[in-house]
Amino acid sequence: MATIKLGTTKSANALISYAEKRAEERTGVNCSPETAKAQFKATRTMWGKNGGIQAHHVIQSFKPEEITPERANQVGQELAEKLGKGHEVVVYTHSDTKHIHNHLVINSVNFETGYKFQLHGKKAIEKVRELSDDLCKKYDLSIVDQPAKVRYHQAEYGLAKRGIVSWKDELRQAIDLEKETANSFEEFKDNLKEKYAIEVSLRGKKAINYKHPSQKRNVRGRRLGADYERGTIENVFTRESQSREEGTPRPSQLAGTAGRNERTEQPDEKLHHRSNGSRRRQEPEFDERVASDRKNKRKNTGRNAFDYEKARDAVTQSARTNAQFAERLSQPDARTRRLEREKARAAERANRAKHAERDRTRPPKQRGPER
Repeated sequence: MATIKLGTTKSANALISYAEKRAEERTGVNCSPETAKAQFKATRTMWGKNGGIQAHHVIQSFKPEEITPERANQVGQELAEKLGKGHEVVVYTHSDTKHIHNHLVINSVNFETGYKFQLHGKKAIEKVRELSDDLCKKYDLSIVDQPAKVRYHQAEYGLAKRGIVSWKDELRQAIDLEKETANSFEEFKDNLKEKYAIEVSLRGKKAINYKHPSQKRNVRGRRLGADYERGTIENVFTRESQSREEGTPRPSQLAGTAGRNERTEQPDEKLHHRSNGSRRRQEPEFDERVASDRKNKRKNTGRNAFDYEKARDAVTQSARTNAQFAERLSQPDARTRRLEREKARAAERANRAKHAERDRTRPPKQRGPER
């Protein structure tokens, strides 16, 4: 299972020094590893492009205990040959972690044409991943078939170890709950806004953004994981719409029997028909709906492994805490007030000195002739 990460650097020598220091295996493509720094610089200088991005960085990581450093370096060399045609590339293989991985350092300037190497954005990652997967299949190595349903960063893992729920986890929990309870994508967005103060915005035809009430910036759905992307969520409601038209109940309704709706815990006679023929329960007052939702969340633990009521309370508490913190920040503390007073006094002394100096240097007024 080979994963890919991309990066750039404005100091090729520093990146080569880092990769070379820990390398167990090293090879060069269109250059020698021993003279890579000099060759990189000579090419950039020859074409007058020694500024800006000096090198591109590709990290290719393999599944633990699946490959040897020698074979990993061979795979990395073949990837460099396919990826960096016309560029000097050095491949360093590290085995200092449980994942044997390659560092590919690609000179930013083509030694044949002088053009700069272009490897940016999502399409670049897909291109490199496709080349890497082809090589993994060639050597009978595993590949990543599907993106992770839930995507965690290192900081989130650290918070989880300390028993702290991150704001991204609060987003995931609220989204998971509303995917189960909402009947449409529009209702899903409205519920997140009304119940949790989570703003949902769409960008283009594929992207979806979420804004936690305690954060100033949005987060893309793909940053939370594949289960939180726009396409995945829309597919959930598309399948449910088709199921309602065919008369097939939701999976959460399959356990219900004898005229009871397990999710709403209301009798069937309290359901009414919409104009399009689909059924929807009558909306009670807001307070009653909230109480009903909380009751249903406690009953729905069979399908969901986390406590929805706790998730909602955590979102509310987080928003309240951040609001209080922002209010405290907006009020100056004792030290700030003291500095402001000292600054005002210094300005007043400087103003007085300025006026005194002007009065001292001003020539005396001459009297007119006496009569």
